[in-house]
Formats: sequence, structure tokens, C-alpha cells
Amino acid sequence: MQGEMTDIVVVDDNLVLLSVVAEIFKECGYTVRTAADGFAALTEIRRKAPHVLLSDLNMPGMSGFELLSVVRRRFPEIVVIAMSGEYHGVNVLPGIAADAFYAKGTSSVAQLFEIVNAVENRRDVYEARVAAPIWVQGMPIDRSDTTTVLVSCPECLRAFPHPLPAANIFQGDRCCPHCFEPVHLAIIRQASELDETLFSNSEVARQTIESVSRARRFSGEPAGRMHQR
Repeated sequence: MQGEMTDIVVVDDNLVLLSVVAEIFKECGYTVRTAADGFAALTEIRRKAPHVLLSDLNMPGMSGFELLSVVRRRFPEIVVIAMSGEYHGVNVLPGIAADAFYAKGTSSVAQLFEIVNAVENRRDVYEARVAAPIWVQGMPIDRSDTTTVLVSCPECLRAFPHPLPAANIFQGDRCCPHCFEPVHLAIIRQASELDETLFSNSEVARQTIESVSRARRFSGEPAGRMHQR
């Protein structure tokens, strides 16, 4: 690879897609670790911070919205790429703590490799970042109060209640009632169903060949496992 960012963690609750993406990046010379949810991804990141984090947004447990928010604050050196099948386009969604975005289902995994390569080689990747809100899971405090969610202030670390919005995604500003610091808050409802994107064996083979071909073009010579091809 031309750049030095060859260690990547891929996070997705769709195990089929997770396996396909991991194998393609391995073929392109990356060291790949995988996780099926945000909590498992944090375990991998704490064990060893990767150069690149590629994460789905809508996942049960800890969503990608929450994961990327935590990673941006605790591991700002990691280059982050968000992916989702529910949103389209090439730009990062407003409020998402990511450096690039990949729309699943509308473009090939080979194009995902190009996105990763482009972000790796950007000199201004850290300077180009904008402030992102704190994402939390929209879970009621308890069964007796299903209209309120508990939020922790990042400044004083004290918790305070916030009305649970009806919309799946909410973004807004709230002043912490304890330290009076402004909190740029975002709430995401837990995904109601799993991503079930499927790949045929022929499609996996085609995308692998295309990705390796693009990796060779970027590097100028075979890298990693490509030496064995």
C-alpha cells in the first residue's frame, strides 16, 4: 500500500457482508479485524488502535452512531469511515463523527476500497473534521417512564434526564443542569431489524478481483497477500 494505514477494524451486524468486506481488504494487503457490534469493536480498539475504522451505523446494542462518537473523543487519531444501506450519496451525514461515508448497496466494495485509500492519503483529514454531537441510544430510563432518556454530560460526567423524541433520529443542543455547559446531543432509536444484504459467490469473486486490481493500481506493485496471486 502507498500509505502506512494498513490496520483496519470492520464493524457490521450483517455477518455475511462483514466476512466479504474483511476478505476483500485482506486480499488488498490490509490486516483486518472484525466486530459484529459497537461493544465488540471497542474491545478490539482498546486492545490495539487501528489506523482505520469502518463501521455500519444501524446496529443493535451499541449503534455505529454511538461508536463513532466514542471513538472520535477517545481515539481521535483513528481515521473513520461510516457505512449504511439506509442513506445514499458520498458525503458524510450531518452530525456523524466520520471522515468519509460509504453507501452500502448502491456501490461496490471495490469503490469502498477507493474511499478508504482516498481518506488515507488526505493530508488534511484531521483538520477537515467538524464538531460532532454526542450520540446516545434512545432507551427509556425504566418501564415506569418510557418518555425519558438519561444522558451523561461529557464535561462534568453527571447524568441528567432528556425527553425521548418520537423521531428515529434527534439532534439538538441542551444545557447541562449541573455544570451549565452546552451539550450538542443526538439520540438514535435502536435498529428494529438487521441488515440482511446478501452476496452470491460469483459477486464476491467479481468484487474481490476488482478490488485487488484497484489496489495494485494505487500501489504500483502487489502488496500483502497480492504477492501470492
